[in-house]
Formats: sequence, C-alpha cells, structure tokens
Amino acid sequence: MDVRGAVGRIADAFVAVLSAAGATLPRVSEAAALDPNSVRLGRARGRYFRENFAQGGVELVQIIPELVTNADAAIAAAGRGSGRIVLSLATPDPEFLELWRSQMRSLRSPALTSWRHELRCTDDGEGVDAELIDARLGALGVESPQAGQRGLFGRGLRDVWLAQGAGRIEGVRAGRVVESWFFPAPGDDPYAFAHVRDEPAGDRDRRELGISVSGTRVTVPLPSGRLPPAGRLRTIVSQLVQLRPILEDPTRTLVLEQPGQTPQLISHSAPEPDLERPLLFDKQVEVSAGVSARIVVRRAKEPLSQGFSRATRRGGLVIRSGRAAHETTLAGSEGRPGARHLYGEVVCDAIERLQRDALDKPRPELVVKVDRSGLNEHHPLVRALYAAIDGVLKPIVAAEERRAGAHLIGATRAVAARDQVGLRALNDLLKTAFDQPGSTGKDPGDEPSRNAPDAADEDRHEPADDAPTGELDDDAAADESDESDTEPRDDADAPTPMLAEALWFKQSPVRLHPGEKRTVTLMADPARVSPGTAIEADADPGLTLTLQRDTVPEPGSRGHASVPIAVRAKVTVEPGARLTVLAAAGEHTATLEVVIVRHRASGWVREIARKNEDQPIEAEFDPETGIVTVYEGRREFRELEKAARKAGYSKKRAPEYVPYRMLEVEAAANAVYAWAAEQILVRRLHEEQPASPADYAAAVRHEHQTLRHRAHHKLMAAFLEPEIFDGAVTITRASKAAGRQLRLVPDEPATTA
Repeated sequence: MDVRGAVGRIADAFVAVLSAAGATLPRVSEAAALDPNSVRLGRARGRYFRENFAQGGVELVQIIPELVTNADAAIAAAGRGSGRIVLSLATPDPEFLELWRSQMRSLRSPALTSWRHELRCTDDGEGVDAELIDARLGALGVESPQAGQRGLFGRGLRDVWLAQGAGRIEGVRAGRVVESWFFPAPGDDPYAFAHVRDEPAGDRDRRELGISVSGTRVTVPLPSGRLPPAGRLRTIVSQLVQLRPILEDPTRTLVLEQPGQTPQLISHSAPEPDLERPLLFDKQVEVSAGVSARIVVRRAKEPLSQGFSRATRRGGLVIRSGRAAHETTLAGSEGRPGARHLYGEVVCDAIERLQRDALDKPRPELVVKVDRSGLNEHHPLVRALYAAIDGVLKPIVAAEERRAGAHLIGATRAVAARDQVGLRALNDLLKTAFDQPGSTGKDPGDEPSRNAPDAADEDRHEPADDAPTGELDDDAAADESDESDTEPRDDADAPTPMLAEALWFKQSPVRLHPGEKRTVTLMADPARVSPGTAIEADADPGLTLTLQRDTVPEPGSRGHASVPIAVRAKVTVEPGARLTVLAAAGEHTATLEVVIVRHRASGWVREIARKNEDQPIEAEFDPETGIVTVYEGRREFRELEKAARKAGYSKKRAPEYVPYRMLEVEAAANAVYAWAAEQILVRRLHEEQPASPADYAAAVRHEHQTLRHRAHHKLMAAFLEPEIFDGAVTITRASKAAGRQLRLVPDEPATTA
C-alpha cells in the first residue's frame, strides 16, 4: 500500500473543501467602513459604581492605611521637615448628624444616615481648599501628583467614603477653611459632593480642627456599632504593613486617640534581632532585564508568629517601592519551620514605574491589586520577583532547618516513656491554670472593711442550727438592730458603690480550635437591660455567630437573663490569633475574647528535645510547635554526665542518672512555667499591664512561683521513677576524696549496738 500517496490525496481534498467554503464568505477588505454615527457607547449603572467603591474597604485594616498615607502625602507636599498625624476614634456630633440626615433625605441620596462611631485623621500638611478638592476628589481616575506616594497604587479616600456610604473632609489652606461632604448619588451617577462651607478661617475654626497653620481633617463613619478593644486597635495600627514606611520615619509622628484612653504615640516595634546572626543577607539581586531589587533578610531572636492577617504580620519580607509598602511575603517558604525567625524587606522601585506605565495603556496590567491587598501574582514582574526571593530564601531556610536539627540528643526508651507521663501531668496543670484561673463575684462590694473579722462577728452572723438557711436568730437580729441604731453611718462620707456590668459574657476568654464550635452564654441584668431589648452581635473575621434568640429574655431563677450564642472558628483561622466578639443590647456592650489554639492531642507541651549546646538559657519553650528544648551542653549537665559515667552509666544512658534527670526536669518545667506565667498575666491584666518593667517582672515571677507551688510535686512524681520516692536512692561514699571539696561537717563514726 502506497501510504505517502494516500496521505497526499487526503491533503489535496481537504484544501479543496476549505477553498470552496471560503468562497461563500465575505472578505474583510470588502466589509463596509464603520459609520461614526452608528457607534454606540456603553452605559454604567449605579450598581456598578457601588460594587467598585465597596472594594475601597469596610474594615479598619483597609481604612486606616488610606487615611494615614493620604495625610503623609499631604505633609510631604507641604515641604516641611516633619509632620504630625492624629488618628482618633470619636462619636459623631448629634447636631451634625441630624443636619446630615435631613439633607440626605431631601436629596434622596442612598447615603448612610446613622452611625455610632467615626474615624478621624488630622494632619498638618498642605491643607485643602474648594479648588483642590474639585481637582483631586471631584473626578475618577486622577493620578497621584507626586512620585513615590502610595496613592498611585489603587483606591483612595473617595472610595473609602463611598464604601461606607458617607464622608467628610475639612481643611485650612491659604487662610480659608472648607468643609465638603461626599455621598452616593441618587441616580446612576457614581457619586456626589458639595462644599457646605468655604470662608475665611478664624481662630475658632483652627482650634476645632486642631490645625495651627494649614492641614486637613478627614472623617470616615463606621457603620458597625462595635469597636475593637483599645489595646487591640493600638496593636493593629502599630503592626500594619502598609504603614511601616511612615512608622519608621523619624520625621513623622502618629498619635492614636481612643475614647476613655490617653493619647498614645504609635511606632513600629521591630522584632528583637538574634545576637549571634542578626543579618543573613543584604545584596542587590537582578530580578529581570533592567530590573533589580535589594533583598535584606534578618533573623529574629524569637520565632515570629504568622498572625491572623498578612496585613499585620511581623514576620516575612516587606515588599516596598518608594513610600509604599505592598505586602509581606516568604514566597515559596511560607509555613516552613526554618522561616519562622526571618524578617526583612525587598526594595524594588521598578514597581512604581511599571504601575505608571500600565495606567497609560488601553489594557493595563497592574502590578499591584486594585484593592491594595498585595501584588498581582499574575504580573510577569511579580512572578520574577517571587522567584528571586525564593532563590535567596531557600538556602537560608534549609540552613535554618539543619541548624535546628543539629546537636539533638536522642533519649533512651525508658526516659522517653517517663517523658510522656510527665508531659500529661504538665498539660493537666496548664489546663487548670488557663481554664480555671480563679473566680470572682459578679457584683462588686460596696467598700472594704476597716476591721478584721473576729470570732464574735462570725458567731453573730452565723445562722442558728435550728433556723432556716438565710435567716438569723432573734438575738443576732437584735444585735444587728442595736448596732445599726447606735452607730449610724454618714451617707455623705460613704464611698459610692461600684456599678456591676449590665451585659457580660459568662466566661471570657474561651479557647477554640480551627473549625471548632462552642456555645457561650451572654448574661444581662434585667434591672438595666429590660426584657425584649434587641440584641446585636458581631465578630472578627474568622468567627461565625448564631444567636438562639435576638432579644433579651425574661430573667431566670437567679435573677439574670441569659442568651446562648454559638461561636464557631473557621478552619482557615491561624492558631495563636486572639479574636473578639462584641454583643450590644441597647446602650450596653459586652466583649468576648476568643483565643485560637492549635490542634494537639497531647496539649500545649508535646515533646522534650535535648540539644548538646551551651546556651545562656537552660531551656526554652516554643508554643507554636509544643516543644521544650533543654540545652544539655551547659557546664552543669556536663559535670553530672561525668558523674554518671563514673557511676557506671554509658554516655547514652546518662540522662537516667537521678541527679542528671532531676536537673533536666527542673529546666524543662521552669521554661514552661515562665511561658504560662506570661500568658496568665496577659489574660488577667488584659489592658492593665504593670507600667514599669520591674513591676511586670515581679508579676511574672509571682505567677511562676504560684504554678510551682500548685503542682510541682506532682510533676516530679510523674517525671521521675517511683522508686526514688520510696527511698531507694542512697549515696555511696567514695574512699578517696582527692579533688573534692572538704566537707563542712565530718561523717559521724559508726556506732555498734
């Protein structure tokens, strides 16, 4: 069979079919030219703009960077050597809120008309006037006028305002004060704004705005009725990755003001560097043709928690360009044990240049995501940048993991078995300390007593044996009546009793594993929160809530109303995160703290690792992995190892030598005690930490010793062999005392019966 001839005939027939089909179709060159009058333009509905503005951000981690970076750009535009930014949480002015509500109703705008809290950001920059607001905020797609500013990389103030449904800007510039309102347009237009005030600035205007010469105050309403705890908000602001360039700049001052709190100066708290190897890499690396980046990798002394959100993560490399910080990443080393100590930065100024070039193209491919949540991983430059970071981090992470596994000492089967028994006892102690830290009365007392109780007082207030519980006998009642008549109290001098909480959670904090669901109880005082009051509850991202009822019920037998709430932690939440649930009924609120813990069958402490290294600390506990590492290369361990060898133990069985084992257990237990003491202190004094370092150290030491006193005898019995406590250990005196220290008390001569 002629295969080649058959294939040729099939190809000729296929070409003939295509030619016949093409003859019936009109050619492109013969198509009629487009008439400009026939071209139709697309339309945008109001829903399109609302959906786009919603990407501007409704969470504080999205809103705060927009406000602070805008203020930073205004200070830079003023050309001043230094600047001050004040970020404050406040309640809206009732008169302004009423005026806003009436005006929005008259305009039929779908704007937000009621809110409990608002976020304000005041700066002493160049300020704004009506003309500047029209030019920069009056049109969509306006490019940042200055290079190196974060405003180039996505949405700005206007989008944040319209995502909330309202916004206001006030400023002083060139001796004039202006106030402008921004709100959603009633029709299909994207938005609307109006200058409600434009007049010469007086001293009163400057005092009310907190502006001396020129500056701006931007106000963003917060539709949510809940605010994060004061300490948590301060932590969020200080750890926001996008604010790092501002917080690290000595010419910028950022102040945080919160209700009921003194103003606080915010600065970035960098991780404490490792003493031996603080800097691991610092070089200029080629990313692609004509593009390079400076990569700096540092090592922290302690492991850095991954945290709940990458927006506030302390570890990883911060990618920066100009004045903007985009994200923190470890590229392909995310989650690797060897990367838990690493932090640093990647400076690539080409990101800004490529972003500007992309904005001028008909079909732009942006380097940074529009919502500014990070880099666009599909962009060629970003892929090349991640590859360059991988090339630097992979050998460093591999070396860290090898170093962590080096000098490990294997335990014998007997020691490993006793370790498991001891760890169970240690975890039981921690569970008792964390879950049952103590109990307090719900209602506070009126005032402390000036006199110690005595037997007579106790007898007087004791109920009689034959009297019903809760009733006093006649003599005791008469004594009390006489005392009350003869010793009247001066009510004017009496201290005012403390008010109990009107709304509270029965237990806080609670521990949840990722994916775990648990029911908590919200309690209410019916005297202050009337039955039938609507209940609102909100939680941080990572938690879901289910209320069994949405109103306060009638009080129960104990006089308090209770509402069960099911709280579930999402499987994606990171262990170590501390989240909050806020419940509100009327004007009262209650906060529940939820601590996310790692799934671990054996509890907090999972393993005792031993390293043949001489370190300044005897042991350290890593709560993320549950491993307590004892450094047995220290001199005290070496001396006891020599003694074990003299006693006939092999080098591998030296940890079975009783003094050696006791020292090992003491070191491991003390490391866990120290960590647990810090955790207990944080929970008991959530936002009232001791002011001075000495007081804090004393408080930690006290909790440490309390834990030892509570259960250390049980730990020793669990970690050590039971024969030790039966008196089976004896000391045999050596015949030669050469090289030993002389005994202070000589041995008593043996006596014979």
